[in-house]
Amino acid sequence: MKKKIAVCANGWNYDTLYDALLGIKEYAAKEDFDIFVFLSHASYSEHNTLIEGELNIYKLMNPEDYDGIIVFSTALNSIETAVSLCNTALQKHIPVVSIGMEIDGVNSVCVSNDAGMRELVEHLITEHDVKRVFFIGGTPDHVDSIARLRVTREVCEEHGLTFTDEDYGYGRWTNRYTAELIDEMLDSDRGLPDAIICANDIMAMAACTELEERGVDVPREVIVTGFDNCREGKMFYPALSSVEQNYREIGYRSCEIIFGDIRRHGTDKAVRELVHSRFACGESCGCRGEIDFEAQRIMYCRHSYKRNIYAKLLEQNERAMRQWLTEMPSYDILKETLCAHYERNHQFEGKGFYICVNDGFFRDVMISEKDLWEKGSDARIETLVALCNGEIVNGLEASADSIVPGYDKKAGEQHVYFFLPMHYFEYNYGYVVLTDFPYLIANDMLYPYMEKLQQSIRYMRTNLRLKELYDKDQMTGLFNRFGYENKALPLYEKSLEQKKKVMVMFVDINYMKLINDKYGHLHGDNAIMTVVSAINANLGDGAIAVRFGGDEFLIIAPDCDEDKAAHTKEALQKYLEDANKEKKEPYDISASIGYVVSDPVSRPDAGLQDYIREADKLMYEIKKEMHMKNDRRKR
Repeated sequence: MKKKIAVCANGWNYDTLYDALLGIKEYAAKEDFDIFVFLSHASYSEHNTLIEGELNIYKLMNPEDYDGIIVFSTALNSIETAVSLCNTALQKHIPVVSIGMEIDGVNSVCVSNDAGMRELVEHLITEHDVKRVFFIGGTPDHVDSIARLRVTREVCEEHGLTFTDEDYGYGRWTNRYTAELIDEMLDSDRGLPDAIICANDIMAMAACTELEERGVDVPREVIVTGFDNCREGKMFYPALSSVEQNYREIGYRSCEIIFGDIRRHGTDKAVRELVHSRFACGESCGCRGEIDFEAQRIMYCRHSYKRNIYAKLLEQNERAMRQWLTEMPSYDILKETLCAHYERNHQFEGKGFYICVNDGFFRDVMISEKDLWEKGSDARIETLVALCNGEIVNGLEASADSIVPGYDKKAGEQHVYFFLPMHYFEYNYGYVVLTDFPYLIANDMLYPYMEKLQQSIRYMRTNLRLKELYDKDQMTGLFNRFGYENKALPLYEKSLEQKKKVMVMFVDINYMKLINDKYGHLHGDNAIMTVVSAINANLGDGAIAVRFGGDEFLIIAPDCDEDKAAHTKEALQKYLEDANKEKKEPYDISASIGYVVSDPVSRPDAGLQDYIREADKLMYEIKKEMHMKNDRRKR
């Protein structure tokens, strides 16, 4: 049977993830399993609520649905989340591997920071005569940051160099805080060190950029190095001297451990494996480097035109989508238009692309994202877009057990599915699925794309909410006259076009003036809401109810024949009779009801207003007859 392996990772570390996935895919080709990558963009520089919304993507993963789980523990930007994911898998007896961090009882594959880091620092001291270094770590509690700082200190001390608490700081793995550290360094009395050693390439590039802004030349005036040997670092000028981590081997070994556990049906002893890092010499230390970086930059420049064109085309697609989505009159039309958009334009999303949302997100636009989130597992997943093999497929549903709509475990076909969260601050309302390394993923463009997509989704919902407020009667929640024009008229026109019958029913509360005059308007409101409750309780699928006047109501029901219409009238009257039996008020609540059923074949030119007048006339005759009977009784 085809197996499923889950991978919990962070999109900010895409280069290492991509290399690891190559190793995982290599092993998958032997064992025949699909890869499910749960991807957040949690960052230490974000607000806590935004981080929580990103990290919630891992809650989408039910460990028991997978044969094994791989957690990039040191890359999630949340040690607590990594430990929780691993321990949950352990408790449920699911084979799990922690990458980069040892957790009690959990299998792990770690990179030896020591080997590559030691080579790097030794190179700076012996080849470039560095006397003073400044280390920029990620966060104080991060295992990789701790290890890389330790090695830097050890090598400096072994060579008789002074390394104190003033010789390191923390850039939180990001550009912003690294730049602040560089500014503090330049503004201090200590001046520039000989070398700035950064715990990752992102901070190294941020350091180089800020130094250049302040007029400092790298590497002539100060050496800057990184760690990770990422793609951008190789294209950077000067190309970064860094440390290479063999994540392809890490991915492969992780799968070996998982399938070893599967074959042995688990083991009490956790497996610990170590992959050695190595120094990757670049230009930022003053060397020429181990590869032809200039040739790589030339190739990068040659492809820059294509990248710019694609970036503009993607922005054009997103801008167009945002513009016309704000004008959608209803959720059904919105969904239809969105599907048509992605069927025409998916060169960046790939041939397998899905947008899944909480079913109440668009069905009930007045409910808050917080309330939607608190429904938890009770909420149904609705497939907003299902693009399979480049074509929109309707009817594919996702569920807690099958989060890829229409997922089919076909033997011999190997797929990678990427899951990204959609959220409003900490409240998640859906997720996106991309399949098999489309352009967005291969070119590391997911974060800005997801930001804009979520903005568009929010625009849609806000627009529908405004239309709801505009079209609805505030007191009853039924459609008002604007809603009648925006909903009822299009419904009738569509039914006429399809040659389907429509019931037009007019409902008028009896003795409304008497109730208001004798008992007060609060009782009048009670009578109105009782009739509204009767209407809502008997409103069929696709039917629309309108508050046509103060105590007058209109029901438009598509695909309705004479029998259904008569049954609806009887049900309304029965509801009111039952309500009167349980009432505490000193009056009965009743309504006169007249209806007609349209005839699109013999009366194709009749408009909705024609049928409303006929239903109103029938209602009036019924009301007139009732008043006459009551007057005779009083005599």
